[in-house]
Amino acid sequence: MDPNTVVSIVVPLEQDGLALEELVTEIDQTLGAAYRFFEIVLVDDGSTDGTSAAVQPLLKKIQRIRYLRLSRPFGRDVALSAGIESAIGDFVVTLDPRTDPIDIIPQMIHNCRKSGGIVHGMAQNPCRRSFAREWFGRLFRNYCRKHLGVDIKHGVSDLRVMSRQAVNALLQVREQSRYLRVLTLTLGYQHEFFPYRLETRRGGPRLTTWPAEIATAIDLLAANTRHPLRVVTAAGLLGALLNLLYSGYVVVIFLLKPNVAAGWTTLSLQLSGMFFFVCLILAVLSEYVGVVLGEVRSRPLYFIAQEGNSSVLLEDTVQSSIVQESVG
Repeated sequence: MDPNTVVSIVVPLEQDGLALEELVTEIDQTLGAAYRFFEIVLVDDGSTDGTSAAVQPLLKKIQRIRYLRLSRPFGRDVALSAGIESAIGDFVVTLDPRTDPIDIIPQMIHNCRKSGGIVHGMAQNPCRRSFAREWFGRLFRNYCRKHLGVDIKHGVSDLRVMSRQAVNALLQVREQSRYLRVLTLTLGYQHEFFPYRLETRRGGPRLTTWPAEIATAIDLLAANTRHPLRVVTAAGLLGALLNLLYSGYVVVIFLLKPNVAAGWTTLSLQLSGMFFFVCLILAVLSEYVGVVLGEVRSRPLYFIAQEGNSSVLLEDTVQSSIVQESVG
């Protein structure tokens, strides 16, 4: 048992009421055997399955639980951000309540203590996806490695341990578009990837859809790189050059040919090409304008609708261990 380290476990909840008691009990037993001071921060992302009701008996039964219920579903990354912002530990752990094992957390914290940075969980048995999604995922990871400067390894998950220094740095980033698997890699601290195997709890793993993944990829690129704009700039310059050459071609034909028929086909091709580039530029610019609008509004990432605490909090435990008076 480590007598000094304070650990915060952040658990995002989304329709996880049925498996909540088993999960929290396992976390309490595992952390209690390794650390004297720890807290379990449950962040309810607007669940409607009775998760709030399932938490209430746990607050009376298990010590050092804090419960935050968001006013509506904001998404897993925002829920994790709310928990991280509330956590007070020297090391902050995030996890997926449906798939991530608990018994490996002490070892990950030990590794994080040595590096002082961030230890990322990397699943050796990630959820199987179709060939097309795997191929596009690999292409996207290669793009991020080349143009964002971050290496998103295959299988990296929401299971991670962050030192207090890394948490403080993360809290300074107030981007509205949050994707913690990438955002944590951009902080500049030492990164370690911890291999593990996913478990299946009640409810099974959360599966994302094509539209959700595409929207996340667009938000991520628009918020973190100017490369798409550079590509559009190059395309625009190329279109301008081709149109300039075509104008020269038209002048040459006008001067050399005595009878020039009205070129309906070439004119149509020219107009369609021009409008293609214009529409492409407007599409990419609209994404960047949306990101700028979100940042300018400076709206809070989330709103808390309900809070609850165990009868004995981490602060109470720490306070009880402090000598109030010296004995002469």
